[in-house]
Amino acid sequence: MAGAHAVQMVSALLHHGPDYLAVLRREIVQWLEEHEYGSLREMRGSMSMRSCPDPQAYERANYMLMLQSWRTA
Repeated sequence: MAGAHAVQMVSALLHHGPDYLAVLRREIVQWLEEHEYGSLREMRGSMSMRSCPDPQAYERANYMLMLQSWRTA
């Protein structure tokens, strides 16, 4: 969702075998449908800062969360 075009799945394929690609594809399609995405292309980049309507508010909120978690640690 952050914009990557490739995902490393070597470990999963080595563990489950090449037939696991069918399971992954089925689960990706199901997830996309549940979240109302028409394709991977549509989903790609949806969580990037360019897609954020107010990037500064997002940065401020993350900064505040970081400060709160630092105080409680």
